[in-house]
Amino acid sequence: MIETVSFVIGLGFSLLVYFLSIGPSSLTRTKKAFYFLFTLIGITGMLFLSGVLIAHYLRKMGFSL
Repeated sequence: MIETVSFVIGLGFSLLVYFLSIGPSSLTRTKKAFYFLFTLIGITGMLFLSGVLIAHYLRKMGFSL
């Protein structure tokens, strides 16, 4: 459950970064797509990995999720 929530938050934040920062810029479509891809992988991946690690340690400590 924690993994899913962190993944969805990562996707949402990546879209927010696109619409507020990358989209309005005066870059070419190719560069925008390239930057969005790296942003999507970086932010979503980092938050998903954080969720997985948090869930793992909570389970290891004995918390029931």
